[in-house]
Amino acid sequence: MNSVLDPGKLTALARESGFLRRKSKFKPEEFIDTLLFSDQDHSKLSLQECCNDLAQQHQKPLSKVAFHNRFNPRSLDFLKKVLAEQMKLKLNIEPGGNWAPFSRVLIVDSSKFSMPKQYMEAYPGFGGGRGLSAMMNIQYSFDLKNGDWENLELTKATANDQGYSKKTLGRIGERELHIRDLGYVTTAYMSKIVSQKSFFLNRLHPNLTPVLCITGKPINWAALYRDMQHNHDIRMDTMVRIGKGTKAFECRLIAVPVPEQVWAERIRKAQKQAKSHGSTLSDEYKIRCRFSLFITNTTQDVLKAVDVIEIYRLRWQIELIFKAWKSTLNIHKVKAVKKDRMECQLIAKFIWILINWKIFRCIDALIQKNSPDYACSILKFYKQAKRYSQALRKVITGIEDFCHWCEITLSPIIKSLLIEDKKGKKSAYMIINDTF
Repeated sequence: MNSVLDPGKLTALARESGFLRRKSKFKPEEFIDTLLFSDQDHSKLSLQECCNDLAQQHQKPLSKVAFHNRFNPRSLDFLKKVLAEQMKLKLNIEPGGNWAPFSRVLIVDSSKFSMPKQYMEAYPGFGGGRGLSAMMNIQYSFDLKNGDWENLELTKATANDQGYSKKTLGRIGERELHIRDLGYVTTAYMSKIVSQKSFFLNRLHPNLTPVLCITGKPINWAALYRDMQHNHDIRMDTMVRIGKGTKAFECRLIAVPVPEQVWAERIRKAQKQAKSHGSTLSDEYKIRCRFSLFITNTTQDVLKAVDVIEIYRLRWQIELIFKAWKSTLNIHKVKAVKKDRMECQLIAKFIWILINWKIFRCIDALIQKNSPDYACSILKFYKQAKRYSQALRKVITGIEDFCHWCEITLSPIIKSLLIEDKKGKKSAYMIINDTF
């Protein structure tokens, strides 16, 4: 952490971005420190409070106007470079389990939140100019195997996930397992993964018509449902062909019939959405809703059908991270201030989150090494991280020894950070332990 926040490193990044052009009394490390630790709720943080914090922590008197002027495109670029450097530095923690044959397990998702109307031009919301609020979209991906952040982007909410998926095709490496929501899934994306000798795991998109490899014909969903009900089959695992021409590829299809009440709820929601668009549901769509449908190009000796279903559930880990960012850290609460200031404060908050994410990863690794049947709760951890933020500040600025801080601040609370078992639901670490 300190290798990135080292004053010398920050000065180099500040000059590279143009934040620091000449000698200044307001040093880059002081700017970063004030934004990271002055207050966790930036929606309530005033310029005067920033100035007060700077005066108290660094004995630097600065006027509100002078601080206000420090928020500009160069400052934003500087903070983005600091965040990027933090993301580059990986913790050398051996992942629990074998995880073979995957080099990385990448999960991608996005989270949107409303913003004050004054940001409509930069971050337009849905509905055009009908008085709706502005909206920002956070595109985030992380490596579940190694616990590393892979990418973070702040984008317009109107930019769809498929467009983002297209941008990320060049980042796909060998032997990676990619788990994505339907919004990101296209035939081009899956074809690219196959060509890169990598792996995908996602639900079957309603627009795709899989052809059975054994017969060369499309699946008759009604007949399949009748046969599985008659034979009391709980799942089907078969090879299918998807796509046309040179971009076509073969993969596994895992079909799991859902309970009647689940099917009825799916139809209710789909009909409501179709009605709002002035359309109706086809009979084929209704019968396909009888199944949870997964496709993957992993082989059965790598992931059994039951493992495919369980591993896909790990995608909700990213939803848990978004929940921690919003409910605990108020990432979505934005004050109506100058756009540059809003964006700078938001990136600074992500730097703070990533610093603490690395601490979380260390604690989680320690817990699982000593007690494989337990893991650290993300939500519980970030609640504590807010409370010890000022103590961590002393460590980063060199006032307090790191080992002493761990002994006084972290050690006493580790047992209180354990994930609590939920009856009938397996936690992510249980799914990983059982599979790998």
